[in-house]
Amino acid sequence: MLQAKWSFALLLTMLFLGIARTGHAQDWSTVNRDTSDFPQNWVGDWAGTLQIHFPGVAAREVPMRLEIHPRDSVSWDWTLIYNQGEKEDRRAYSLVASKPDQGEWLIDEHNGIVLGARVIGPVFVSRFSVDGQLLLARYDLREGVLHFEILAGSMDVTETGGPQEGEAPLEQTPFVHWYALNVFQQATLYNVSD
Repeated sequence: MLQAKWSFALLLTMLFLGIARTGHAQDWSTVNRDTSDFPQNWVGDWAGTLQIHFPGVAAREVPMRLEIHPRDSVSWDWTLIYNQGEKEDRRAYSLVASKPDQGEWLIDEHNGIVLGARVIGPVFVSRFSVDGQLLLARYDLREGVLHFEILAGSMDVTETGGPQEGEAPLEQTPFVHWYALNVFQQATLYNVSD
C-alpha cells in the first residue's frame, strides 16, 4: 500500500504508469482517435497578440498570426508571422501528414529541421529541445478560437526523492526529476480570414 507521505503528483504519475503497463483502465487500441477535423477545420488566417512571460518581469506583447492553408492532400502551409509589417518575422513552415489516422504530423521548417507533432484529444502538440532548452508547443481550437502556448525551460535536471530509510522494497519512494521553466508564451488567435 502506498504511504500517505507521497505527493499527489507522484501518485498520479504512478497511477498513470500502472494503467499504461496493465491496460486495465482503457484498451488504448480502441480509443476513438477522431482527428478528421485536423487540420481541415483549422484552415484560415488567425491573428492576435502573443504574450511572452518571464519570471519577475512584465509580459512582452507581440502581434502574431498563424496562417494555415491546404497545399495538397497531405500537406498544408503553416506560416507563423510575428510583428507583421516592417519588422516582420515570417516563418513559412509546412504541416505534413505522417500518420494522420494516428494523429501523427510533421512540421517542416524547410531548413533541415523537421519536428514531430501529434494530435492528442483536442490539442495539437510538439515537444522538442534546442540549445539546451526543452519546449512544449500546444495549439487548441475551442469554440472558434485558436489558443497557442509554449512552455520552455532548461534541460538541467534536479533530482528529488529516492528510497527512504525503513521503506519496504516494493513501497520505496522513486527518484523524481524536475526541470525548471523560464518562459511561458500564450496567444488567443481569432480567425480573420476574408
